[in-house]
Amino acid sequence: MYMGKLTFKRQIIFGIVLILAGNMLAFVSHNGIFSNIVWVIYGLLFIINPVFPERYRYNEKKAKMGVRIAGTACIIVGLISRFIV
Repeated sequence: MYMGKLTFKRQIIFGIVLILAGNMLAFVSHNGIFSNIVWVIYGLLFIINPVFPERYRYNEKKAKMGVRIAGTACIIVGLISRFIV
């Protein structure tokens, strides 16, 4: 099934679903590493596919850099935090 282009809105929704699923899995299994892994995957998603809202299309270079910085921040959160421990 082809969903179409992965836009900013779709990527945010996919990330929220991914984080919720990871947190539920961590809660059920009593193993917080699942939550951390999901945060790292979510950050990588924004580094690999730096999408941004349409209103920033005129300053695309800075928008992509900002999205990649946000992705890096998500990875750092996943690596240094101890969720559900």
